Amino acid sequence: MQLAFYENKVEHYGGALVLFQRNLSVAVPNSKSHRKQTWYMRLKIGGRKGYVTRSTKLTVYEDAYEFAKGELLRLQQAAKLGHSLDEYTFEKHWNDWYGRNLRNGTWADERARWHKMYFNRYFKDYFSNSDSSSMLLNDITSQYAAGYWDWRKGYWSSENAAKLQSYNPKRRGAKTRGTANAKKAPALKTLQMEQSALNQIFYDAMERGRMQQIVKMRVANKGATANRRAGFDTGREYAVLVRNLRSYRDCVGRFASEGLNAWHKLHRIQLSHFIMFLLHSGLRVGEAREMRWSDVKLDEVVEGEEERIAEVRVSKATKKGQARFVQTQPSANNALKEWQKVTPHNARNDFVWFGQQLDADGKATQIGDLNKSFQHYLRAIEFDGRQDGLLNDRDGDRRSLYSLRHTYATQRLEKGDVSVYDLSINMGCKVKQIETHYSHVVSKQRRQQITRTVRKKKSSAENGAAMQDDAFFAEIRRRYKVGEISDAAFLEFVKSNAS
Repeated sequence: MQLAFYENKVEHYGGALVLFQRNLSVAVPNSKSHRKQTWYMRLKIGGRKGYVTRSTKLTVYEDAYEFAKGELLRLQQAAKLGHSLDEYTFEKHWNDWYGRNLRNGTWADERARWHKMYFNRYFKDYFSNSDSSSMLLNDITSQYAAGYWDWRKGYWSSENAAKLQSYNPKRRGAKTRGTANAKKAPALKTLQMEQSALNQIFYDAMERGRMQQIVKMRVANKGATANRRAGFDTGREYAVLVRNLRSYRDCVGRFASEGLNAWHKLHRIQLSHFIMFLLHSGLRVGEAREMRWSDVKLDEVVEGEEERIAEVRVSKATKKGQARFVQTQPSANNALKEWQKVTPHNARNDFVWFGQQLDADGKATQIGDLNKSFQHYLRAIEFDGRQDGLLNDRDGDRRSLYSLRHTYATQRLEKGDVSVYDLSINMGCKVKQIETHYSHVVSKQRRQQITRTVRKKKSSAENGAAMQDDAFFAEIRRRYKVGEISDAAFLEFVKSNAS
């Protein structure tokens, strides 16, 4: 049987290169025999045990020979450089890379979910062949990789992506259950995050000898502008947002509903306090998800202030990978205190904000995605006759829970009582980020300094004359008060001095 497996066997270079065809009646008894047979190659690489046996995917012998000869030379060179001789696809390598990073604890849970999500949605799709099979790493050229950015920027405008704009149950585990939040034009920051991930993937492939060419991803940012998240930038929007929370929390007015059970009502109360906390703390949603009551200090005293604040320890398991202490505004302190009175999970090790499910021991689990509930709340609020209430800002950009962090930063800067440096420390971001994303607010904050004009200093002679005038006027006033100068004379002096 083994002999029958090889047909039309041809040896080259003393057996280092062997071309052959497979006997389909032996190898694949149910195959369709009317198709032309493909040539296979068996290569012997010096210094390596065994053979490298692969299909050339070619049916013409001369073409197959040229291809096999090129592969023999390429693999011999790869062996000298210590590279892997196994053909890794992009997907196979990514699975290996991702698994190693999970085992090593490289990422926080949120970051691990991000990598998996973006691989499934974008990376896997682009780095694939026309038949949807994953590309070989060594088939990915720098030119092909560079084309990713144009493809990515137009992804949500493509015909295939249009089918995903509505709910699709096959998208479980993706960024959202639906894609209504997907921006047609991704933000520069999003593309830079993808750039970083892809460079890590390709560098790891090079380091492990699975890729023989250098591929370095670089998204062009020429002419790009910072893409700020939509916030509640006007005083009226903020006031309406907060004013409606009471109705939402107490299930009255436009938010009344007789069908809500006690559990759903509790989660409404949680969301209302969660919104107030984010508005007045500036935490990222992912950072708030990790909060436990042991991380919170309530009613902290601020010297010179009557109102108390809360101090929150942000876990190092969050985005930045390091712990920091956040000083909230008094309203966030009050929101936490009120929520602590209501929540059934207020032990020190319990999550402050919890999800819909409880674990086997009846303990609170970490919250999932409250964004959908938040957007339902915004859509139900009437504002200036807008169709979707407060869901979109004046430019039509959709708001999310992250908008509350943006609003916090805007308000703190507009009040002018905090420096950009202090705000960056409290929010856990770089000064440059704040200057870039909130330059319009910083400009307003520094309006007095920007518009102030330097007055020309008076000469010593002018100053001396002014001092003499002041002394003369003081003497006139003294005499007027003691009755030495009449009312008419005093008024005449004042008029002449004013002119």
